[in-house]
Amino acid sequence: MKRLSILMTLFYSLSLICAPAGAQNHKDKRQELAFSTPLKGGVNASVRLEYDKEDLPSHYYSRLKTPVCEDSLCYLVEIEVYWDLLGNFMDYQTPKKSPLTKFDHIEFTLADHEKLKRILSNNASILKDYEVDNLLDPEKIIESEVVTDAVTSATNTAIADEVVEGALYSTYTLWHIVNGALSDSILAHTEKRMNQSVLQMMLNSDRRAYQYYALNHIPKSQLLLYTQQLINLLSSNNELVPYFAVEKLDKSVWGNQQYQQQLVSLLPTVPFPMQNEILNRLQGNKVGKSIIEKLKAIGLSLNENQNQKIDKILEESLALGENY
Repeated sequence: MKRLSILMTLFYSLSLICAPAGAQNHKDKRQELAFSTPLKGGVNASVRLEYDKEDLPSHYYSRLKTPVCEDSLCYLVEIEVYWDLLGNFMDYQTPKKSPLTKFDHIEFTLADHEKLKRILSNNASILKDYEVDNLLDPEKIIESEVVTDAVTSATNTAIADEVVEGALYSTYTLWHIVNGALSDSILAHTEKRMNQSVLQMMLNSDRRAYQYYALNHIPKSQLLLYTQQLINLLSSNNELVPYFAVEKLDKSVWGNQQYQQQLVSLLPTVPFPMQNEILNRLQGNKVGKSIIEKLKAIGLSLNENQNQKIDKILEESLALGENY
C-alpha cells in the first residue's frame, strides 16, 4: 500500500497537463483558453473553447493525462475529451502511440470504445454515487499475466453494464473527470458568454439538450426576437420540444399574417395534438383571406372537431373586421 501511495503521488504530479500534439488538428479553427481548473492531486486541467465557421462557440476540449491505478498496478491515460457548450460529453480521442488499455495492457476494442463513450454520455450513471472499491467483487481476484505480483479485483456483476470489462478503474476515473467539476465549469463559462446569437444557434440545433436549454433561457422581454426559431421547432420530431416552443410564442405572433401563413402551412405535417394547439391559438385573431382559403383546403383532411375549430376561426375573424 505504501508503494501504491508513492506511485499515486507521482502520477498525480503529472496528471492533466497538456498532452503532445493530439489526435485532432485544431490549428485551422479559432480557439481560446476558456479556463484552467484544479482537479484531484492539486494540478490544473486546461480547457479550450473552439469556434465554428460562423465564429460562434462550437465545443470545448481538453488534452489530459490522468493516472489510473488498479490495486497494485498504476499507469497513465492520455486522452483528448470534447464537451458541448453545456458541459455534456461529446467524444474523445487518444494518441495512436498511447491507446486506452484494459487490465494487463490489453488494448481497447472498437466495442470497448463504443461502450465507454455511451457510459461517459450518461451523466446520471450510478458511478456518480459509488466509491470505486464498492464496484469490485473482493472474492474474485484477477492476477496479471504480464506484471509480477500485480492483481486486481473483478468487477461486481451488478454494475457490469456501467463499466468496460477489464477497465473499471479507467471507466470510473474518466467518468468522474468528464462529468465532474470540468462539466460544471464549462456550463458556467458558456452562461457568462450567452447572447442572442448563441441562443438562436441552440434553437436551430438538432441537439435536444441545446433546444431545451435555450427554450428555458430566452428572456421574456425578448421572445419576439426568437419567433422564427420557435415556429421551426413546432415541427420537431422530439415529443416535447414543440409544446415548449408553442408556449413561448408571443400572443402577437398569432395575429401576424406572415407568421399565420407559416403556422397554417404546418397543419398537414404536425401531429394531431399540435394541430389542435395551432388551431386553438389562431382563434380570436383576424386572419387573411389567403389563409382562410388555405384553412378550408386543409380542413378536408382533418376531423370534424378540427373543422369546427376552423369554422370558429373564420367566424371570429369576420367579426373582428374586414380580412386583409
